[in-house]
This record gives sequence, C-alpha cells and structure tokens, in this order.
Amino acid sequence: MKRLPIGRSDFKSLIEDNMYFVDKSMLIKEVIESGDVLLITRPRRFGKTLSQSMMKYFFDITQNNEYLFKDLNIYKEKNIIEKHLNKHPVIYITFKDLKSNNLKKMHDLLAMELSRLYIKHEYVFEVLNEREKDVYNKIMGREALDADYENCIRSLSEYMERYYDKKVIILIDEYDTPIQQAYLHGYYDEIISLIGNLFGMALKDNVYLEKAVLTGITRVSKESIFTGVNNLEVSTVLNELFNDKYGLTKEEVEEVLKYYELEYEENEVIDWYNGYNFGGVEIYNPFSIVTLAKNKGKIRPYWMNTSGNYLIRKLIKEGTVNIKDNVEKLINGEEVECEIIETMVYGDLNLNSESAIWTLFLFSGYLKWTSKKRKNNITMYKVKIPNEEVKDFFVQTVRNMLRESNININNILLNLINGYIEEFKEDFQKLTINTLSYFDVSGEEPERFYHGLILGMSVGLKEEYIIKSNRETGLGRADVILIPKDKTDKGIIIEFKKFYKNEKTLLNSAQNGLKQINEKKYEEEIKSYGINDIIKVSIAFDKKEVEIVSNLDKDVEVTPEERMAKELLKNGVDIEIISKTTKLSIEKIKNMSNQL
Repeated sequence: MKRLPIGRSDFKSLIEDNMYFVDKSMLIKEVIESGDVLLITRPRRFGKTLSQSMMKYFFDITQNNEYLFKDLNIYKEKNIIEKHLNKHPVIYITFKDLKSNNLKKMHDLLAMELSRLYIKHEYVFEVLNEREKDVYNKIMGREALDADYENCIRSLSEYMERYYDKKVIILIDEYDTPIQQAYLHGYYDEIISLIGNLFGMALKDNVYLEKAVLTGITRVSKESIFTGVNNLEVSTVLNELFNDKYGLTKEEVEEVLKYYELEYEENEVIDWYNGYNFGGVEIYNPFSIVTLAKNKGKIRPYWMNTSGNYLIRKLIKEGTVNIKDNVEKLINGEEVECEIIETMVYGDLNLNSESAIWTLFLFSGYLKWTSKKRKNNITMYKVKIPNEEVKDFFVQTVRNMLRESNININNILLNLINGYIEEFKEDFQKLTINTLSYFDVSGEEPERFYHGLILGMSVGLKEEYIIKSNRETGLGRADVILIPKDKTDKGIIIEFKKFYKNEKTLLNSAQNGLKQINEKKYEEEIKSYGINDIIKVSIAFDKKEVEIVSNLDKDVEVTPEERMAKELLKNGVDIEIISKTTKLSIEKIKNMSNQL
C-alpha cells in the first residue's frame, strides 16, 4: 500500500517514492492551451505548490523526466509530450517562505530568493557581456540595486532565451505571500511598489516569455501589481478555468478512501470536508482527506489546525458591527449576501471594506459561494460556511475572543436567569468598562462590543438555548432572543439602545428600549415555544456608560420624570432644583428621597 504524501509538495520525490498521487496531470494540457500569463488562486493546501512543481519537472529543458509522467493521463497526449516534455527553459521561484514582520527583513529574504535563482542558472554567464555579468554577480551576492532586483526575472528570461534559443516558461508559487505579510505588519505600501515592478517587468510585453503561471490565495488588484499586464488570464474559485484541478472531486475522494480500505460514514465525510464550489464543481479539501486517511478515518478539523488563520481571526475580532452580525448568521448555518471583488486590494481591509473582507474569506477557503446575481450593476454573491471543519474554526475563534477579553457569558446571564437583576446590572457594567476597548479597536464604534457579545452568545449558549438575533418577531426585530431548550427555564429578550441626545438621559433611552420590546411584542416568538416566563432587558449605552432596565425592576412602571428625579437624588442634587427640573412636587420628591 502506497504511503500518503503528507507535507510533500515536490512532485518528483512523490513519484519516485511511489507515494499516493491523485492524477491532476491534465492541468498541464489546460495550461498549454490557455493564455500567456495565468494567475491561479486557491485556498492554502489545495495543491498549488505540488502542481507548480509538476509543471516545472514537465517543462524543464535541463532534465529528462519522461519516467515521472509515463503512468499519468498527460502521457496519453502524444502531441503535447513530443512538443513540450522537457523542451522549455524554466524559471521557477517560490515566495512561500517570504514571511517577515518588517520591510528590511522582507527585502533581504526576497534578495536571497532571487540570489538563489541566479546561482541556479549561473551557466548563462557564457552568453553575457561584461556589464550583464557585473549585475548578475551583484544579484548573486545580494548587493544589487533595487532597480536591478526589480528587473532580474525579466533579465534572466532574456539570458536563458539567448542561451537556449527558446522562449522561457516562468512559474511563480505563492506570489502573494509577501503582500499579505506586508499588510499584517504595516509595510504594505512599500512592498507593493517593489513586487509590482518585479512582476510587471517580468510579465508585461516580455518578448522572451513563452508562458507564465502564478499561484496564490488571492487575486490581488491589477492596478496594484499587474499594471500593464494585458495578457493576464485568471482562474479563481468563481470561474470554470481549472475548476477540478485543485482539491479533490467526490469521485477522487471515494478512490482514496477505498484504496486505504477505510470504513467511513459518507455523510459525515461530506459534512466535514466537502462544500467548496470551484467554478461550479463540488470540491473536497485535499489536505483534510489525505490526513483523514492517514488517521484511519477519524473525523477531526485537520486543515484548520494548520497555520495561516491569523488574518482571518484578526478581521473577525476587529470587524464592524455588520461583520459580527453576519459571522453569527454564518455560524447558525445561514447564507449571507455580499459583494465579492475579484481584484481585491489588501489596503481596503484597513478601511473595514466588507467587500474586501468577504472576498478574502471566500478566496481563502473560509466560505463557499452558492449563487450570484446582478443587483444595481454589482454582482452579489450568496456565501456560507462550507463544512463542519470550517464552522468549528469560526466557533473556536469566537470562543477565543471571549476568553481573551475575559468574558464569561454564562456567568453574566446566570444572575439574570435567576431573577437577580441588580447583580446582573452590576456585573454587566463592570464587563463593559473592562472589555469595551477589546472589541472597539477604533475607539469610535462601541456597538462592536455589544454585537461581539451577541456573537459570543450564539456560540457559548447553543447547548442550552436557541439564540436568535436581529430577527423578525412580533412587529419588529429584537436584538437578542434566547429561547430555552428546557421549557421550565425563562426566556430572555435583550434590546440594545444607543443613546441619542434628544432622549435627554441614558435612563430614558433604556426605558424606551423596554417600551419598544413591549409595544412590538418581541415575546411572541418565545411564547410560540410554549414558554410564558420571559425576562425583558433593555441596555442603553453611551460609549462606556451603561444603563439597564428590565421587567424585573420593582419600579419598572415609574415615569421618566420619576426616574430622573431618583438619579438626581442619588447624585446629591437639591430637592428644589429637582422639582423645577422634573416638574414633580417637592412633597413627592421628599417621599422618593425617604424611600432611597
């Protein structure tokens, strides 16, 4: 029985070691028959590097690799074998290891990678003039000018074409890794110029170029790094080009599991690892399937336990109110409609551009698209979480957010469920003061905290409650409805109210929220489950200040003027001033003072 290629991305070693290989070799034929410059984007660990490696060994004129392909489907294409197998000069470079938290180190890593490339092809020295040799030596020694580095792939293609008298194939793997790193660590604008010039010179009007294939996770904007590359043909998860060449089809999954004699529950494998839509083809996560086979069919979140999740976690944590609301909907199995911008710009993520964020989620494999339509001259996509493995990631991300911010939702709600409203108010106000800044990274959008809390409820209380938020119920939309699965427990309605100056006091704002719950009959949905014991809570906020009222309050029926008077009394304001302010009698205010 063949060994599984866990962690292997070198095609030659995989074939020579007789490891299990899902035959995707017809990709070579499709690449040959496609455009001059190809950009292929797929999620991480979906076979991009292995495919680039396969093409390198197929085209490379310096090698004789017929034995690697004789048992594969591409070998049946005799015309392609005769014309292309080891018949082309190849420039192969990978950017997958270009990861750094600062610009200088990234520049050094890029210079090192280009130095290795030049050292590998040092044989072209015999066709260079003295000036070209001087620059070539500087690049090998990592002492060149930026302009020389930016032009070095194009220059090398010229030298190799001169040496072999054949045009060159350029293969660039994980082209967008340094761009993502630059975005994460704050030197995005600086790296875009360098990378953009490097690719632009190599790909634009390069008369020495036969074909170029670039792979990555995202299709970065043409305006940012592919300026002037008019012959660019793109394959993303949204279109049909190469749609079955990355990831595993259902038939390929069945072959893998059958070969390793695994007994498995088909629906469970589908639920956990299926769900991707690549240009209309149903695709399974290849890394997860191979690891599943290695672990004798044990269902676990394999792909999500690998690296590469940091940026997605960051965008969920720091996302807008709408992002958090939609993440909650996704966790609950719903679809979300959004605009997908194929030519995304990482810089837009800093602006909390929802289109850019959903695009990154989709291209990175954290969402799948189910349908699309034109709406106001914009193509809108419906997206959802593809499978249980990815859903587990979203759930764990939210739980980690809450853990890092010291939020324990169960403890906060315990007093409320038990009817201890004053204790609940005290705990909630402490929570707000201590954790608001964690969710409100901009300092300008305190609603993020409250929606982050709702998102946490949808994850932390799913075992005990049916959680609904911003859903139509009664005559309006309640912020949060908690429907207990145990009908002897209390139902809970929570309404969040942002304070506006025309409401005069935060207390008035909270009171208006409770009034809204009653007038719009938010309790109707809970009652439809046979639960009549319902706690209603209105939480009004103004930055870090919070006021809470509920139907458990002893003075819930008092007027806004009476509430204001109580607050002023608590703050030591003179009774006569309170009377003039609230229009209440001095006698009534004295009685209220005695009660306090």
